[in-house]
Amino acid sequence: MKALTHSVIFLVFGLTFITCGSTEITDDNFTDIIDQEDPPVITFEEEIHNFGKVIEGETVEHKFKFTNTGKGVLVISNVQASCGCTVPRNWPRDMIKPGETGYIEAVFDSQGQVGVKNKIIKVMANTKPNVTKIALQGEVVGPN
Repeated sequence: MKALTHSVIFLVFGLTFITCGSTEITDDNFTDIIDQEDPPVITFEEEIHNFGKVIEGETVEHKFKFTNTGKGVLVISNVQASCGCTVPRNWPRDMIKPGETGYIEAVFDSQGQVGVKNKIIKVMANTKPNVTKIALQGEVVGPN
C-alpha cells in the first residue's frame, strides 16, 4: 500500500512538471514569440471608418484592409469588439508574410443604438505592442 501511495505521488508530480513546460500561446505569453529585432507591423489603410448616419435597425458592414509592413511574419491571434452589437469576423488565421495584405470584417447592428457611436475593435497579434485598435464611428438616428 505504501508503494502505491508513493507511485501516485510520483505520478502527480511528474504530470505537474510536464504540463508546466507547455508552450501554448496565450494572451500573457503571445508577445514572447515576437522577433524583437524585426517584428511584424500591422498597418491599416484606415484605423477609423466613419459610416455616417444610419437609421436605427440598419446593419453596417466594413472591411478594414491592412498590410504587414514589418520584416517578420504576422500572426493575428484574436479580434474582439467592445460590445455585442459589433462583431468582427473573417480575419486571416494563417501567417501573413511581409508585404502581404489582409482584411478584418466588422459588422455593426444599430438596433437599440441611437446616438453617436464609437465601436472599438481590438486586434491581438504578434506585433509590438500586441494590441492594435480600429473603430467604427457614426451616428444612429431614430426612424422618421
